[in-house]
Amino acid sequence: MRRARLGIVVTHPIQYQVPLYRYLAAHSSLEPLVFYLSDHGLEESFDPGFGREVKYDVALLGGYEHRMVRNWSPAPAVGKPWGVFNPALPSLIRRSRLDALLVHGYSNISAWIAYLAAGASGIPYLLRGESRPDQGDLSSARLMVKRRLIGPLVRRAGACLAIGEENREFYSSYGADPDHIFFAPYSVDTDYFNRAGDRGREERGRMLGDLGLRPEFPLVLFAAKLQPWKRPIDVVMAMDRLDQKANLVVIGDGPLRGDVEELASVRPWMRALGFINQSEIAKWYGVADLFVLPSDREPWGLGVNEAMAGGAVPIVSDTVGCATDLVTEDVGWIYPTGSVAALARSIEEGCLPGALTERRAAAQRRSAEYGIAATARGIETAVAAILDS
Repeated sequence: MRRARLGIVVTHPIQYQVPLYRYLAAHSSLEPLVFYLSDHGLEESFDPGFGREVKYDVALLGGYEHRMVRNWSPAPAVGKPWGVFNPALPSLIRRSRLDALLVHGYSNISAWIAYLAAGASGIPYLLRGESRPDQGDLSSARLMVKRRLIGPLVRRAGACLAIGEENREFYSSYGADPDHIFFAPYSVDTDYFNRAGDRGREERGRMLGDLGLRPEFPLVLFAAKLQPWKRPIDVVMAMDRLDQKANLVVIGDGPLRGDVEELASVRPWMRALGFINQSEIAKWYGVADLFVLPSDREPWGLGVNEAMAGGAVPIVSDTVGCATDLVTEDVGWIYPTGSVAALARSIEEGCLPGALTERRAAAQRRSAEYGIAATARGIETAVAAILDS
């Protein structure tokens, strides 16, 4: 049987998503064609979140078909509404003999160009994004505009791909037919992080010893951009409250790096390592006992997927999007955002002897349920349902 040809529109090559494209190309009933709206990330480029030039050390192209669509934006930036502007996209979509088109989100002008091109060409589209139910942080006027704009986009979609339960609730609240919502979780290459975590555990003594830390003490890991809304300082303040001995390693760069390094300079149990690339950070998940993500806003938090796959047990704030799906009581801890005392209690409980053995195994099982294969199955099922109808 002919494989259904699925176009995928995404801003730029992203290390989290590329394994999914390769898996679809090699192991699914779909033939993916990825349209990149920017080449950001292929060469060293400035990442505003990290506040520095970044080039990931994993291959982002190869193993799947893709097209680079020229970006005509006068101010290129993948995170801004007009940061990608690709007027050639409609003609490429029309010429590519697509059976369906998957578009990631709706936050830039070229995503809307893609939706309009699909409608004009009679191609059903699939909507995938990170949106969560409206929280009341919008004025009534802005909320009304959002509902009038996004509501029709959701209702007219051939399928809405839910990355998790909160995302499913968002689609439902904007009028999606329940039969048109398909589970396609946010995922990482869990096999890769399993293997890297194993290597990290084997090298734990050396890696911690090289930093002058005591390998016999539990290790708490923070690995994210050092932005105020990620709240890395909360982890340090929580560790200060512990009665027992534990190590803290902070990985990442950003505007708070100087503050973090100053805190580390007077705490013999803490190290700030700065930015560490993908191939090396994966081992740190295996070295770690606990992985903490204390953000006060986080649409999902794929670092939690990575850490769980690598063997670290998660502690997340209750505003981290993946908490509902990934961090149940048997897996880890969820605490009220901003409560340093509650975070300290969770860390202290996690550092108790024997507290992590069952949770670590449960975390790895859960991460596998949210792996690349599960995402691919969800997309396949959605496309098949669209074409059958």
